[in-house]
Amino acid sequence: MRYSLLAVTVVALGLVIALPPHVRGLASAAETAVTIPATATEIWQAIDTHLKELHADIDKGALNNVHAHAFAIRDLVRALPTHSPGLSADALAKVSTGVKFVDTLAERLDKTGDANDKAGTLANTDKLEKQLASIRANYPATK
Repeated sequence: MRYSLLAVTVVALGLVIALPPHVRGLASAAETAVTIPATATEIWQAIDTHLKELHADIDKGALNNVHAHAFAIRDLVRALPTHSPGLSADALAKVSTGVKFVDTLAERLDKTGDANDKAGTLANTDKLEKQLASIRANYPATK
């Protein structure tokens, strides 16, 4: 049988689209939608909530949920610079630099969680918590 290149491409594309978003390397809108609180203090509270939930999921072996918390934390941290009008220029620069590493760690957590790699997930969670502590040092009222 002969199949046209177009027919094969359409079938292949259909198979990829049929895969769940996290398998295709994408997170669904529901998984990534996070409400950004109005203040830095409230953002830190939301980050702490996601960290607790992340630890709970790791403890019970639900590594398939890791990406949801990692990306929520990433999005919350990304919002900090625009919700921190009282920070000095130096502190704001430190926060902005920290945001970039949190982005990287969220990607790493997504990969180790999807791979059901508990040791890797714990290692990346530890790095995330250290980075968050470094960023939080710029927010004395939220410690």
